[in-house]
Amino acid sequence: MDFFQHQERARRKTGLLVLYFILAVAAVVLCVNLALLLAFVWMDVQLVPPSQWFSHPLTLWITLFTLLVMVCGCLFKTWQLRRGGKGLAAMLGARPIDPDTRHGDEKKLINVVEEMSIASGIPAPQLYVLDKEEAINAFVAGFRPSETVLVVTHGTLKKLDRDELQGVIAHEFSHIFNADMRLNLRLIAVLAGILAVGKIGEFMLRGSSRRSTSNRKGNSLILVALALVVVGYLGLFFGRLIKAAISRQRELLADASAVQFTRNPAGLAGALIKIRNGNGSHLDSVHAEDMSHMCFGETLGFRFRNLLATHPPLDERLGALGSDWVARARTRARSAGQSSVSPSAPAPEGTAGFSGGSDASSSDSAGSGPAPSRRVGTVSEADVGYARSLLEAIPPDLHKQLHNPVQAELALYALIMSSSDSDPQSLLKSAGMSEHLPALQSLSQQLSDLGSRLRLPIIDLALPTLKGQPSAQRREILERLTTLTRADQRTTLFEWALVALARQQLDDHARRNRHTRFHRYRAVAGELQLAFSVMTWASGARDEQARTLFRQASHGLLPEARTLLPLSQCSSQRLGQALDRLADLSPLLKGPVIDGLADLVLTDGKVQVSEAEMLRAMAALMECPLPPLFAGNHGQ
Repeated sequence: MDFFQHQERARRKTGLLVLYFILAVAAVVLCVNLALLLAFVWMDVQLVPPSQWFSHPLTLWITLFTLLVMVCGCLFKTWQLRRGGKGLAAMLGARPIDPDTRHGDEKKLINVVEEMSIASGIPAPQLYVLDKEEAINAFVAGFRPSETVLVVTHGTLKKLDRDELQGVIAHEFSHIFNADMRLNLRLIAVLAGILAVGKIGEFMLRGSSRRSTSNRKGNSLILVALALVVVGYLGLFFGRLIKAAISRQRELLADASAVQFTRNPAGLAGALIKIRNGNGSHLDSVHAEDMSHMCFGETLGFRFRNLLATHPPLDERLGALGSDWVARARTRARSAGQSSVSPSAPAPEGTAGFSGGSDASSSDSAGSGPAPSRRVGTVSEADVGYARSLLEAIPPDLHKQLHNPVQAELALYALIMSSSDSDPQSLLKSAGMSEHLPALQSLSQQLSDLGSRLRLPIIDLALPTLKGQPSAQRREILERLTTLTRADQRTTLFEWALVALARQQLDDHARRNRHTRFHRYRAVAGELQLAFSVMTWASGARDEQARTLFRQASHGLLPEARTLLPLSQCSSQRLGQALDRLADLSPLLKGPVIDGLADLVLTDGKVQVSEAEMLRAMAALMECPLPPLFAGNHGQ
């Protein structure tokens, strides 16, 4: 199953979740009405004959009140989580990790995440740590890949070596690919709505206990309160059953994807074995239940593990990685002084070892391999190796500067200066940044000397550093970037790509929650026509060749009447608006669009850096994380 199928399945599961919620709500409403009927019978109150209870207006008001309570509970939790991953991290008391940290374990995490981010095309998530949690666990959260946060426990940083940490991070990245994050946040809100009825019952029970209960009426109020508590928590129980059933399937899929990404089952297996034979993955947080379905490992201990566990048993997860990992785990548990698999341990028979170094294959022709859309949302061994080689090519002092917000901001401005033929002084003067001229000239020259191949990795490192800045400051950065690109009255492909990627990650409006709105290409024909036209002109084709390439790339997606637009109509502003609408296409419709755009890039058999940057930016704006598909084939 590819990225787009996963996205579509996640969308359908969201609809299934709504259906389950409706059924749960109906059951809760029915039980509340039955509880109140019994209470009235107990109190000998003849408001309504029992035979007419469910047709009486009073029942309608009770139903509406119950629904209101659940909806308010759901909305309140949704409001608490309105900031997505950041809101959840704040609720848990997680500490943001300074990108410029000097802590060795935190630097190791940053390095692994950066490597995985560049290899996958997904923006690096903001990193948080739960300092008081010694168990091994982690989770990702967010409504969109561009605003994801990754939270790890202190135990994860201290107890896992690099290979094991990479396995855990690859597992969490697979949740991003598989569109699990939005579903996970919605599950929290849904269960909070169901639980709200029980909370009302608890409130009534506490109030009734303070009053005299010697009469029948007082006892009846306690009975009603108890009934509401029972109904609420019974609904929560069945809600957790639904959550657990959904989560267990997603966790096995994430494990399989992690091994596929890293080609190193020993890393993921080592982390699972340390959980199995060590202090486990249980969390002490009061919110452990809320986030149980989001975490790498089980957060709670259960008496009814087979029913309510959100993760498969550890031995089952280990067995899925290879036939002898369970035996190894048991051997390690019996061995004194040993708690995990050695990172250099050979993989079980039938699994591939990790190689992903800088010597990753780059000799394939630009057009070889599977269709580009099949690579969206995946990470190959070559991708990881290529990402590692790019990170190693960045000078250590520059790499460190990109973790500092001030220096990261200057690096983006310097990238524009290094790619522009305009006078640096006039460029900076137009943006009101003349005071930064000496520093930017030096940095611009350094970036030029590094070559164009490193421009995207530098952007990928700089933007996550800036995502943690206040909203007002992020707006200023975007305004300055836009001003710099427009100062010379023209916008290059690279300048457009840089601003587009920056806007996606830094603009609060651009980071809004996405919904599928279009299920036919016909609904976005104008937007597709513009996107294909821009990429056609970017390929360097002209005249009849350009028109032929346009027809070939858009065949089956656009009617014959939709022809190549003149270059004068392909403005960067119009393209940004078009891609914003294309992002709301049904997931299954996005794959052919990506393939068509990639065909235009591959038409001459050689991928120029500017073309790769353009394709990456367009795919990112369509919510399609694109790995470095053409590693080693970029022109200079």
